Amino acid sequence: MWRLDDLLKAVKGTVLRVEQDQFTAIATDSRSIKQGELFIPLIGPNFDGHLFAADAYKKSGGGTLCQKGREAACEEAGGTIILVEDTTKALLDLARYKRRQLSGRFIAITGSNGKTTTKELLVHIMGGFAHVAYNEKNYNNNIGVSQTILSITGQPAYCILELGTNHPGEIALLADLVEPDMSTITNIHASHLEGLGDIAGVFREKVSLFERTKEDGAIFVNVDDPALRPVADKPMRRAYTYGIELQADFVLSWEGAKGLDGFDLEFLLQGEKVRTTTRLLGTHNLYNIVTAVAIAHVLRVPKETIRARVADFEPYPGRFKATRSKKGYTIIDDAYNANPSSMEWAIDTLEQLPCKGRKIAILGEMRELGEENAYYHRELGRFLKKSGLSSILFFGEAARIAYDEMNNGRAKFFDDKQALIAYAAGLAREDDLILVKGSRAMRMNEVVEELL
Repeated sequence: MWRLDDLLKAVKGTVLRVEQDQFTAIATDSRSIKQGELFIPLIGPNFDGHLFAADAYKKSGGGTLCQKGREAACEEAGGTIILVEDTTKALLDLARYKRRQLSGRFIAITGSNGKTTTKELLVHIMGGFAHVAYNEKNYNNNIGVSQTILSITGQPAYCILELGTNHPGEIALLADLVEPDMSTITNIHASHLEGLGDIAGVFREKVSLFERTKEDGAIFVNVDDPALRPVADKPMRRAYTYGIELQADFVLSWEGAKGLDGFDLEFLLQGEKVRTTTRLLGTHNLYNIVTAVAIAHVLRVPKETIRARVADFEPYPGRFKATRSKKGYTIIDDAYNANPSSMEWAIDTLEQLPCKGRKIAILGEMRELGEENAYYHRELGRFLKKSGLSSILFFGEAARIAYDEMNNGRAKFFDDKQALIAYAAGLAREDDLILVKGSRAMRMNEVVEELL
């Protein structure tokens, strides 16, 4: 329940009209707002929530915030109206106010790759141990993180939040909002270069999470990542290290891959051995696992809970999930997103997996690479040229660069998705193993859906 006095204190707003002085919750979507909620009309490049303030009031009977200069758009809305300088900032201010009323420990996760899987796995492990709140799907920007905090009910013991970025300063903003007690950066790779510039820019952006973790908190450092290793040597907070290749506080090894069934695993957790299995595929996912397990162990989750929860965790759609089709071939759905390193990891994993038929990759272009776009697509073409894949199908204008770089009969380029799907459907045979991957904007999930 939000009282008017608390709202005004949080957003430093001015009351234009008072009809209600208590609100059940905060809402930003006029389509799903519920009775008694306060509406926050956000403004973006292609939308203005103020245009829906009247509709929101009809459903909620509550009230609305109003950004200065948009008063006329709120005149038809009934209920309480509070004037603020900026409605997006007000949303963050409300989330910050709510955050400081929560007594549980906050854990923040960022990184170039693997942050969503790491978050979901940690939530799965901790959910067998305590009351946990977390951001669903990939609600990891300033709006999504704020909405997640505002939606928390009760006093969860742990709040696990994934933080994303595509421009400088976003992680710092989110970390200041979340005030994490613990944090980790999964890895540093070429991602969102359109906004972050280069690998050094990615590092500066991501490491701001460690810098803003509470001084008495803890950070978890992937010592196998060359960019992050120096942080472990001169930690800015109490540091725990984890990895697979180098000596660390938490080390993961595997006795052998089991093909599409995953791995048999052994953890060395600060000297204690724990054995389990995983259904996740690819060594890149093993890093996500050891990250989550390290945090869970420090939070004193029993070893048996860790063992059982890692073993029964299922991969999510779009994140290297293997599904056998009705026609007998297997689709590896990694369509959620792509950057240069995750492309190479996915292709490496495809090559390592056992397969009675052919191995085929269907690849959409990589986005947000800025001035390095052509370079990284050429590198992808060179990488694929050395691969043993039977066929590579490219989609998207930038992917043509990779196709031209390959310059051999195994590759085909498509600028029409339906033509790509039709060709792939005719190409695929029983027992083939087919990887589908690309940047989110390419909607390669539509290819997966059609082929399954």
